[in-house]
Amino acid sequence: MSVTDDGIQSGSDSFWEVGKYMRTVKRVDNGFDLCNHMKKLISERAEIEKKYSAMLSEWAKKWNTFLDKGPEYGTTQGAWRGVLTEADHVADLHTEMAERLMLEVHMAIKHWQKDNYHKSMMHFKETKDFEDNFRKAQKPWAKRLTKVMAAKKEYHAACRTEKSTANQENNARGDTTVSQDQLKKLQDKLRKCQSEVEGTREKYNAAVNDLNGYNAKYIEDMSEVYTRCQEFEQKRIEFFKKTLFQLHACLDLSVESRFSQIYTSLHATIGNVDYNKDLKWWSANYGVDMPMHWPTFEEYSPELQSISRRGKSNLSSSDGGIMITSIKHHSREGSYGSYTNEGSTEPPPPQPPQQISFNSQTSSNSYAAASSGGALSDRDEEVRTEKTGYDSSLNPFGDDDDEDDEEDGAPGQGEEEEEEAPNKSGVSVVVHSDSNSPFKNNLSGSVAISGSRSSDVHRVSSKESIDRPVPMPRTKDVPSSTPEPKEQSGSPVNNGGGDNPFGEHDDGEDVGGEEPPSQGWVVRALYDYIKAEDDELDFKAGDIFTQIATEDEMGWCKGQKDGKVGFYPKNYVERI
Repeated sequence: MSVTDDGIQSGSDSFWEVGKYMRTVKRVDNGFDLCNHMKKLISERAEIEKKYSAMLSEWAKKWNTFLDKGPEYGTTQGAWRGVLTEADHVADLHTEMAERLMLEVHMAIKHWQKDNYHKSMMHFKETKDFEDNFRKAQKPWAKRLTKVMAAKKEYHAACRTEKSTANQENNARGDTTVSQDQLKKLQDKLRKCQSEVEGTREKYNAAVNDLNGYNAKYIEDMSEVYTRCQEFEQKRIEFFKKTLFQLHACLDLSVESRFSQIYTSLHATIGNVDYNKDLKWWSANYGVDMPMHWPTFEEYSPELQSISRRGKSNLSSSDGGIMITSIKHHSREGSYGSYTNEGSTEPPPPQPPQQISFNSQTSSNSYAAASSGGALSDRDEEVRTEKTGYDSSLNPFGDDDDEDDEEDGAPGQGEEEEEEAPNKSGVSVVVHSDSNSPFKNNLSGSVAISGSRSSDVHRVSSKESIDRPVPMPRTKDVPSSTPEPKEQSGSPVNNGGGDNPFGEHDDGEDVGGEEPPSQGWVVRALYDYIKAEDDELDFKAGDIFTQIATEDEMGWCKGQKDGKVGFYPKNYVERI
């Protein structure tokens, strides 16, 4: 038996016991909590559908990229793509499913919950009403029960006293030591106790009869409140049933016509795989059915003659290549053109040494005079706008220059070289040099940097070209497609003591031939350098840092300065 707050003992766990209606009242609060749990269930399932859709789309995108670049082809590739198309379509359906779950099911639960549960200060209004009605219906019956329990307690106490007194009176009668006065007192007490037992017994019976007489009214009032609670719970259960049917409608893709069409299309796509078509396509594009331009006899065409380069260079045709532009020749005394055109058997004599200076005039079509006393007419060549074609008849050196140079180790007497190479920003650099000049290392002549138009020319002053070398354009981590043997140039062009931008090395070093020690080489900066790329180093003249890798073919080294690793031009530093 349990004891309630009113001090009334209840002998069972029945709904009719005092206070046991609170479980039914608590069910209203549980219904509100169940609505919250149902909403959470729906939102989590919607999130799962969204993630599944995103994973399908990402998976399809990944394998579509593989098919774009992979070896599969033809109708078999189409079957692969059919599987990925199915994934995209299924992903779309699951995305729609997630949206429906949130817009239809989740919102319906939220609205129903708001309409049926009204929050007050401490409780829901519905919970408070049911609790008050149950308490009101049970209160009269509970009072009668209290009286019954009290009468029962008094009756049982009187019975215990009467039985104890009867035992004492019986013992006294058999005991000779007890006087008659004492025996008489015990007999009077016994009669009094017996009278008290009878009185409490009648009172107890009356209380029980009164309680039983009120039971019908009690059951009626309690049942009425309970029925309202049941109706409220019935409404919740019916709503949940309807909601779960909505959930089923959202999740069941078997009734979706597009879902069945997806797999019908996939089956048809896989059925379109035809090995005959695939093999025929391969033969036409990569096999024996491909067209072929079989070699035929071709006449010599001077316009297609290429000029070979002996030195090592990374300047490919895609970067602009190295091409001798059209040369306008003058008199025999002033140029080599007369020697070539007139068919003379002797080359012109070498020019005497003259003082070298850089001309900063604005002319962009010819080199200015280099001597302080007058123009170097023997070396005057007019460089016109670059052309794609080349006339071998204008080449004063012929086709055997490279072979002669390789045998002799130096260019022939009186040979002039005119080279044009693109720099890093697409600007062409034209270099005019004379291999026989004793002042070659001072770069006789001038350097013209021309842009996309013939008039866009910038002349480098003597201070620019001598005091600070111009770094070559850098192509990192891209090895030459056709490695050439490393040779020492017999007549390097020294641009202010820096590296030759056309791949020939002034000091004859074999690039990359010497591996740096584990701690690298210590170098000192000769000039200020401001980096043009994020992976380069910048420094001031006099800065000391470490070179950690050998020079590449373009004259760039890798170093470490202040904890940062990057590239820098070799001709801006010296090893110490």
